[in-house]
Amino acid sequence: MLTFDSIPQARVVRKGGQQFAPLPMPRTEEPGQLRESLYSALEMLVGLWPLTAIVLLATGLLIMAGNNGAP
Repeated sequence: MLTFDSIPQARVVRKGGQQFAPLPMPRTEEPGQLRESLYSALEMLVGLWPLTAIVLLATGLLIMAGNNGAP
């Protein structure tokens, strides 16, 4: 049977005395140049991970080939 009752609306809940955490304070000091450069280098390494993996693999293979003939 089909009824034409209205769909109950969602209730609006007010704050009602609940405490909320204050907004975070803005930065008072800017990060240093060294820190910014390190973050930039880390971003490049993470962004270019396939190339980094290939370079590390090639380096490891060269080291293993060099140690292969050692007594």
